[in-house]
Amino acid sequence: MGKRTRFRLVATAGAALVALAPAAYAATTTVSATSETIDRKPAGTNDADDPAFWVHPSDPAKSLVIGTVKEAGVDVYRPDGSLVQSVPIPSGSRYNNIEVIYDIDLGGVTRDLAVLSDRGTDKLHVFAINGSSATAPLSEVTASSAPLVFGGSRKINSKTAYGLAGWRNRATGKAEVFVTQENTTNLAKLVLTDAGGGKVSYQKVASLSLPDHFTLPNGTTWKPCFNPRHPDWVAHAEGMVVDPDTGTLWADQEIVGLWKMSTDLTNPVLVHKLTRFGQKYTVVNDRCKIDSSSPSYGEPYLPGDLEGIGLYRAGTTSNGYLLISNQQKSIFTVFSRNGSSYLGTLAIGGGAFDAVEATDGLDVINVNMGPKYPQGMLVTQDGKDAPEGGTNFKFTPWQSVANAMRLVVDTSGSPRR
Repeated sequence: MGKRTRFRLVATAGAALVALAPAAYAATTTVSATSETIDRKPAGTNDADDPAFWVHPSDPAKSLVIGTVKEAGVDVYRPDGSLVQSVPIPSGSRYNNIEVIYDIDLGGVTRDLAVLSDRGTDKLHVFAINGSSATAPLSEVTASSAPLVFGGSRKINSKTAYGLAGWRNRATGKAEVFVTQENTTNLAKLVLTDAGGGKVSYQKVASLSLPDHFTLPNGTTWKPCFNPRHPDWVAHAEGMVVDPDTGTLWADQEIVGLWKMSTDLTNPVLVHKLTRFGQKYTVVNDRCKIDSSSPSYGEPYLPGDLEGIGLYRAGTTSNGYLLISNQQKSIFTVFSRNGSSYLGTLAIGGGAFDAVEATDGLDVINVNMGPKYPQGMLVTQDGKDAPEGGTNFKFTPWQSVANAMRLVVDTSGSPRR
């Protein structure tokens, strides 16, 4: 690799960047998964994509892992990996990211909801979660009148709803959902609304555009090489997560770095930058070729790209971790909960099941998820499931990760409160 230099950088669009002290790129720590889900064999885009947890209020073994499988719909699993329900998808839809939001009162009815982004239609889909059902815990409650997220009156092809995160705002009691727009730097904040008759809709209340180019210390302008075949496409964000204790929204811009901002979509700060940040590149056969000998203004511990992101809450507002998947390198980067410190690099290697590779979405939780995961679990999409050849989700005990990386185990607190 070329010389690594770090300076204070200047961003456009009112966003800030910070320069962090150099941190060593730690050796990768490897653990193994202890459960996996069914393989989604390659068939169109019927791929496992992004998972989310639903925690049962009294019986951890009855908790759920809910995963989008793109044009195959949604799969629902128990913590042991057994399939509970497969929800088919409407024609023209393509599900992407998912979030579970607890105790939302709409129309006088309080429900737990799973909210998904739909790349095919530029809409959200909302499902009510009935934990007492053994075979069909999800039922769709999206209003037919639900609007487009970004397209206004007409869907913009290839620039539809993409990444998604959400939470129950403790101050207002409302369900807030954050959505990114594919192939743009746009983010939108939506609030779920009562559409009557038990149905749920949403309305946009705020928006933000992250920078698509950056001014480097030498005075030059650097724009990430995203997709030369489509010069109007720019580096989008996908993975997002809300820290409910601090009101912080984390978003990873795939080939730029990790952003921190408020849930009002204000004060965005780029706190970690990819190794490729600021490096020169050429376009060869419509592909971006990075000149690794050119100066980097990024971090050596963030090679490749960024995809999924999860928050491990260790019972307080200060303890815990952010985990981010690097799809190109098949590794996971671990930061302190406030994003200030790089703590190490994780891989999920082979063992009882094959290694996890090319991960897109992930989620992590600190509470009891049943007999195999009494101290929490990490769920990761496996983009190269073997030997079947498709994709699936792998389940790893948090205890294994914590022991290997010398991290905290703290099962106190509940995502419901």
